[in-house]
Amino acid sequence: MFKEYYNEISTYLIATFDADFILLTVLITTGISIVYFIGMSYIITQMDTRYFIRKNAVNKTNSAKKYDDKFNKNHNLTLLKSSVTVVIQIVKIIIGVFLLLCGLLMLVLPGQGLITMVIGLSLIPFPGKDKLVQYILSRKSIRTSLNWIRVKAKKEPFIFD
Repeated sequence: MFKEYYNEISTYLIATFDADFILLTVLITTGISIVYFIGMSYIITQMDTRYFIRKNAVNKTNSAKKYDDKFNKNHNLTLLKSSVTVVIQIVKIIIGVFLLLCGLLMLVLPGQGLITMVIGLSLIPFPGKDKLVQYILSRKSIRTSLNWIRVKAKKEPFIFD
């Protein structure tokens, strides 16, 4: 059944497109996949080992500090620093949405869809983000994949709990 389906698809593609076009498409998608894997591996290896647990602990301890910092005049940002901070946040959100969409596509296409979605979600600020990231990270396959990449790069594995 699969062999017949594959033969029909390949016959249709060869009849519709030139063989050089099909080869070029395969080479381009292979190259993009390799560059993507190298880029994601680099990002994963540069993350702190406590990245996924630090957010919960930092948010709980910094909630009281935020109130005190509002009244502390030493921490006032200049207009230039605040505008740079806003631009950086916007770029993070755009990259996060892009990675999230790529991850969704990779659920049905070849690639590391769930890992890409986790990284994209970690860049986008929205209510309930930490719970969603923790839910995705609760899958053993995701944790194993993330730590496999880190071990291959001779980095310490992530600490999730």
